[in-house]
Order: sequence, then structure tokens, then C-alpha cells
Amino acid sequence: MDSTTRYTPGSHTPSNSGTGQLEITDDMLTEHAEQWSRCMVGFFPGYRMNYHAVNKIASRVWRSHGLEDVRTTATGFIIFRFKKVDQMLELLERGPWIFGGKAIILQQWHPHFIFDKNKISKIPVWVRLHGLPFPLWSRKGLSLVASKIGRPLACDEATFTCSKLDFARVCVELDAATPFIKNFSVLTPLSWDPPNIEVDYEWKPPL
Repeated sequence: MDSTTRYTPGSHTPSNSGTGQLEITDDMLTEHAEQWSRCMVGFFPGYRMNYHAVNKIASRVWRSHGLEDVRTTATGFIIFRFKKVDQMLELLERGPWIFGGKAIILQQWHPHFIFDKNKISKIPVWVRLHGLPFPLWSRKGLSLVASKIGRPLACDEATFTCSKLDFARVCVELDAATPFIKNFSVLTPLSWDPPNIEVDYEWKPPL
């Protein structure tokens, strides 16, 4: 390998302080974030599917939706890169996804993502809210009602545009270690009898 074919990293002055520790600074977290901004990260809870199976399924289903490539990490995470951010977000919205009969947890990559399954306690889950009072069919209202379940992340297009009022479909970040809320009531000046909201989880992490 000569100088024309060798890939050379940036030059740093040798620093052997004897502490056996290296520090990643805050600016390093976001320095090259652009190249990963079109990626979503996935993993299979309690299961590890081999790369060829994942790549075959993802390519068959997502190639026409802008999937560029599939990569895996040593810790069992899969990185899916797309041509456009919008294409990736559309597929996330259409989740949850099942690969070979196994549920795969997917979320958009961000600079603070930790590639360690043992440190992932919060996961994105799509839920359906039945019996939503009409005043809550707004951006503010949907965020408010979703916050009763977890941290609001998104809602699908039909919910956002109110084109389908059978139920509201929202994505929330849940703490897998806490109990899942099945229903809750809403105090409203429209009725003396608080309406009850039923929560239907499209997928739940295994206990």
C-alpha cells in the first residue's frame, strides 16, 4: 500500500499520560453528524439476526424507498442509511416493522446515541389512542395527551391532518422498566363525566 492508496487519519501529537483513558469532547459528537443524519438505527430485543438476512429483507422492502446501504456493529445494532431524511422518516412513521417474524426497534440516529443495548431503557413505540375528545385533535392537544404515556416524538400524517378520526396514532418514547398505561380519564368542561382514553400499543418490549 503506497501513499496514494493509504487512508491516513488526522495527525495528533502522541499523548501517553499513563492514565489509560481517552476523552471524547462535546464537539466531536457533532463534528461529522451530517454523514449519519440520514440513518436510522435498529436492533432486535433478545435476538441477533445475521447481516445477510437483515440486508436481504431490508433491501427487498425498503430499496424502493431510498435505502442506500445496511451496516452492522459489533454490538448487534444495524444502521440503515437512506438517500433522503424524508424517506427514512416516512418508514419510521409506518412502523412498527417485523423482520423474519422478529420485531425490530428502530429510531432515527442522533449524536448522543449509545450503541449499547444494556444502556437502552427508553424505546420508541407507536400507540393508538381511542376516544380522544375533539379539543385534543391539535398539535398542542396531541402532545399533551401523548405526554401522559411517555415523551412525545411524532404522530402519523392521518392524525396530524385529522383526516382519520377513529383513533390518534402517536409515537412516544417509553421507559421499558415502568408499567404501561392502559387507559386514563380526561377532565374537560364539555362533560361532568370524564371521558376515558384507551391506549393500544402496536408493540410492547418483551418483559
